[in-house]
Amino acid sequence: MSAGVKKFLIPFIVIDSLFVAALAFWLIHRQLRIATGRPEIHVELRHPESKLTEIDLVNGGNLAAPLTVSVDISWPDADLVDAKGLSQYIETDTSRRSLRFYPQPSLPAVMLSPAVPCAIGWVKLTDDVPVHAEIASDSTGATQP
Repeated sequence: MSAGVKKFLIPFIVIDSLFVAALAFWLIHRQLRIATGRPEIHVELRHPESKLTEIDLVNGGNLAAPLTVSVDISWPDADLVDAKGLSQYIETDTSRRSLRFYPQPSLPAVMLSPAVPCAIGWVKLTDDVPVHAEIASDSTGATQP
């Protein structure tokens, strides 16, 4: 092989080798990140209009998860006008100023993809007061009160 061909060919071989190594590293790292990912379900509240609060579950993790958690909703100094469970969720009164939304045990769990919100219900109150929501502490599966 002539010196001119070596001078031209060796840099391309080196750069191609570095590119293949970087691509392999990226693919391996991506697979490990997916394999070690976990879901992080949290509650988000929206107020599209006065006295109305919509409840969403959002997966903040990087792995899809089944919706099997119950959500407790509470509010101060207002009466409940109406509430409705959505997306296979049912609402039930837990006291005068609180509700629990829980998944219907007879239906299969919905899978929640990362960063995709899922509306599970809404609450309409007599006054425009702050509503508090949290994942129920005894939520280990499709439980109901």
